[in-house]
Amino acid sequence: MAISIKIKNEDISFDGLSGFRERIMSTIQNAKEDIELDFTEITMSLDSATIGELMKYHSALESQNLQLRLTGVNKLIRTVFRLNKLDTILHLTD
Repeated sequence: MAISIKIKNEDISFDGLSGFRERIMSTIQNAKEDIELDFTEITMSLDSATIGELMKYHSALESQNLQLRLTGVNKLIRTVFRLNKLDTILHLTD
């Protein structure tokens, strides 16, 4: 079982990222189970700031023996993860 959070383009935009960070970090601090971020609605690529945030979430959950799972990741983002070898660190599910 996992806590599922639907991600929208505005969540990972420059203006929306800090609000998104606060929402996710408060969820992580109280998490008793894995967290799944649903990327189904994302139509743009990820910038370095967003990738950095995902790595912070991954580390915070890993320190609690929990996983960050990404689902619904489009082909472009999967390629970005693969080129940066992040697909070996982050848990991508279909």
